[in-house]
Amino acid sequence: MGRNIGLTGEGKGRIQGLRESSNSVRAIATKIGRSKNVVSRYLSAPNDYCQKYANVNDLKLTEAVKTKIFNIAKLPNIHTARQVQAALRIRGAKPIQSLTTIRKAMSVTHAYRKIPACPPLALNRKLKRLAWARHHQLEQTNWAAIVFTDEKKFNLDGPDGFHKTWMVGPNMVFQQDNAPVHTSRLVKNFMNDENVELLDWPAYSPDFNIIENLWGILARKVYEGARQYQTVLELKNAILQAWETLDQPVMANLYASLPKRIFNCAYL
Repeated sequence: MGRNIGLTGEGKGRIQGLRESSNSVRAIATKIGRSKNVVSRYLSAPNDYCQKYANVNDLKLTEAVKTKIFNIAKLPNIHTARQVQAALRIRGAKPIQSLTTIRKAMSVTHAYRKIPACPPLALNRKLKRLAWARHHQLEQTNWAAIVFTDEKKFNLDGPDGFHKTWMVGPNMVFQQDNAPVHTSRLVKNFMNDENVELLDWPAYSPDFNIIENLWGILARKVYEGARQYQTVLELKNAILQAWETLDQPVMANLYASLPKRIFNCAYL
């Protein structure tokens, strides 16, 4: 009998006969080639036993397993529950025999929605972005002197702590977005006390921040081949190793793209 196939009439009869002969649940399971759970479940409620059932292990999907399924299912080369099942096996996760279970998990965790084309921009924010772009175009800002910053979240089980980095040097200007943690009085006082020159930054303008692109490049390296990590230390080492492999020309090209980004905002 297959492991995921319910007991047939013959199977039920054998269990009842062996039980009446004073066989233990373990002995019955061994003799009929089924698990103790199947035998025990039938003996506890013979009249309520459903002929078709899923493996009991398949029904115990933890949040961690659901997250793994979600992260695998959203990969561009994964399209079916069977592919998810195979990927889970490759990653060393506990095997899930039932494709139906995987499909159910995918339907629960997979939220399909169209990604907004851009952040929500009210008219006043658009005007501020336009003024900011034209100002820096006229000033011919030395973008190489700008230190761009932003947070990037890395998860053990795939792209979804925080890791920040910036370099320091003479005549550097510090960029940060307008998140509340950056505009608090405590942060402002600290920046003033340390004589840190801040770049005025328009709201809802991640398209100007080249570190966003760099984080994307780094994340692809860290999670290449749909890789997942078991410990924070393992993930941290992978991030640092990926950072060391980033080519300087990549960063130079990102800085070189800023004038075009500014022009596109100001005149297109």
